[in-house]
Amino acid sequence: MTKLTDNHKQDLVRLCRGWRAEADLTAKQASKLLGISQRTYEGIEQGRGFTYPTLLSMAIETFKSKG
Repeated sequence: MTKLTDNHKQDLVRLCRGWRAEADLTAKQASKLLGISQRTYEGIEQGRGFTYPTLLSMAIETFKSKG
């Protein structure tokens, strides 16, 4: 596993916050759609990173394309 740099973490934060704002979702709704806990999702939005950022990004992009 490769450690995320601060820039990658911030990219993930922007992606998650932007998607959630565009889709008008709460953190609870977003986490449920992604299949992760609300606490984990909120941590991602706070910049704590995520073990599988590529998979998370792909999942969000899939939801965005369906919206």
